[in-house]
Formats: sequence, structure tokens, C-alpha cells
Amino acid sequence: MVKWGSLARNLCSGLILIILSLPTWAKASVTICVENTEFSPFNYFDRAQSVEPRSIGYDIDILDLAFKETLLQHKVIALPWNRCLKEVKQGAVDAAMSASLNHERQRDYLISAPYYYLTPSYYYLKSDFPQGVQVKRLEQLKEYGNVCGIKNFNYDNFGLSPNFHLFQIRELSHLPDMLTKKRCQFFLARKETLAGTLAINKMDEFAARLVGRSTPDTQPEPFYMLISKNSPHKETIKQLFDTKVDRLNKEGKLQNLLEHHLQLLNQIK
Repeated sequence: MVKWGSLARNLCSGLILIILSLPTWAKASVTICVENTEFSPFNYFDRAQSVEPRSIGYDIDILDLAFKETLLQHKVIALPWNRCLKEVKQGAVDAAMSASLNHERQRDYLISAPYYYLTPSYYYLKSDFPQGVQVKRLEQLKEYGNVCGIKNFNYDNFGLSPNFHLFQIRELSHLPDMLTKKRCQFFLARKETLAGTLAINKMDEFAARLVGRSTPDTQPEPFYMLISKNSPHKETIKQLFDTKVDRLNKEGKLQNLLEHHLQLLNQIK
């Protein structure tokens, strides 16, 4: 008599082995973009690379874990953030990492599960406000001076009204310089990424002159992978990524991975 349960298990095991042993050329290839100005500790360039900069970080490690031994072969490219989003929307790139949400992004992309949270914050020089600045609403900062942010960054989750005038500059690494030149009295940043940026740019002395406050009446901000609705692999990307993030979170490994990259950034000389 045929033992159908045993036979089914053997067939299933054999199929899994075949899938995992598929040669590279048999796998579907997907491209995922990250921001080329760096968004540490989530994606940043390997300073140990002497030839061509290679993106490393929390994002890169999670992608490796999510797509390892699957039918998807992935490639990570660094692009200007606006171009990254545009090419994902058009389908030229399959997905973008480390994105916060707004109404437009929820409409235009397939959204992954959140895979980390950041703290919306505002910063100023201690010497400019020796008594400190604490406000009940972020918009009250304009009573004390100009507020800077990064062009094309999403600040919808900072609690600002749509008509708030934010002075825009190109890169987060330029923001501290704007304070010393008094072009801005405040700047907006996510606490965890600012710490990484200052470390990469060797601005420890400057960091000691800053005061940071969490923005009032806001919650930790979730970040996602944005997946192109025009990608032929969109459902597979989302399923593999979300499943791996959920497992890593339940195993307590997401926080360990984040702390690993924060430690690496602190070791940059």
C-alpha cells in the first residue's frame, strides 16, 4: 500500500531542494534602490572599499536575508532619492528602501510591512538658545527663527501643516552648517539617522553643540519598502520581505541588527 502522507512529504522536500538549488541564471532578477546621499545606519557606503563605493547597512542586510535562497536575485543601486522614487513608480526599478508614508506614496506604490521606526525631532545650537526651546506644536518654532529640512524628504509625520514654510536644502550633512551661518535656527531630522550622519561626516565636536527634542504630539515614525505596482515580481517581493521581517522581529533580531550598524558607524575614524 502506498503511504500517501510520506510520499507527499518526500515530493515536497524534493521540490524545495530543486528550487533552492536553481542556478543563478534561472532566478528572476530584481533591482532595489537606496538613497545615494546615504541614510545611515540603514544604508551608507562602505568606507573600507577603496575602488567603487558599496552600499552597506541595515537595509542591505535585511534584503540579503529576505531573498537568500529564493527565486529572486536582487541588486541594490544608489540613486538620488527623487529619481529612486520616480523609477520605482514607473517600474524601471522594482522597489525602494527606507521610505516613510504620505497619501501620495500610499496611492502610487505597493507598501511593505514596516520594518523599523524613527523619532521625528528638531535640533538647534545650545549657544543660540541657552534657556532651551520647547514648543507644544512644531509650527511654533517659526516664532524663534527659520526651520530647515531636506528637499524631497517627507515631513508629513512631523505634525506640520501643509502650508508651513520649510527652508529646503539638498543634503542632511549640510544642515549643521546652516545653523552656524544663521540661515536657519532649527532643522528637522529623524533622531537615529542624524546620529549616523554626524558620525559618517566626523562631526562629533559639532554634535556636542546641538540640542535635540522630539517633535510634540507625534508617534515613532514607521518606515517601509515601496514596491513598484508595475513590477512583475511585486507580490513575490512583498511576500518574501514581509515574511522575513516578521520572523526577524519575533526572534528579536531586528534591534540587534540596528545596534550592530550603529556600532560600526561609531567606529568610523
